Amino acid sequence: LNRSAVPWTEAAFFSYLRHGHSPWHAAAGGPMAQIVRQLGDVPDEVLRDMAAYLASLNPVSSTIDPATSQRLAQEAVREAALHAPLPDAAQRQFQGSCGACHHDGEGAPLLGVNTPLALNSQVRAATPDNLIRTILEGLQHPPTREVGFMPAFKDSLTDAQIADIVRYTRARYAPQAQPWGDVGKRIELLRKK
Repeated sequence: LNRSAVPWTEAAFFSYLRHGHSPWHAAAGGPMAQIVRQLGDVPDEVLRDMAAYLASLNPVSSTIDPATSQRLAQEAVREAALHAPLPDAAQRQFQGSCGACHHDGEGAPLLGVNTPLALNSQVRAATPDNLIRTILEGLQHPPTREVGFMPAFKDSLTDAQIADIVRYTRARYAPQAQPWGDVGKRIELLRKK
């Protein structure tokens, strides 16, 4: 269904729909956060049926067990760290703006769950749009309390600073993926929406 490092399984979909995140995927944001909040009163059985349906759309998901998911997640995080770009101004911008909360999972989560960015499908996507929107808008209304809050950076960072963060995030956490083209133009367009 997406470019996630770990295939989505029925259990992962259920966790995402019930708790707003999956241990091997990103937290729900944007419109999905609102959907997860609205699903809060839906019985588990109904969410399990929804999760089973979503998983059925990806034939690989039925062959993945939790141990395999954990191994794939660890490999993705390790691979991203192994190919990390050399320190530069973009890395310093990321560390200063994002690094306290977004790291490879070590340490206590400051504001909510801390799924390593190497597992985040936004970072692996064909376009940077969802990542840019998340940086611009933050996560003002998390899907559940455990997910936590993320500040919006649209008023505190310049387009150039956001572009540095986006490019660094892609290079650092999805080193196998091609760099995105014209990130600055995408930021400019998304700011207008």
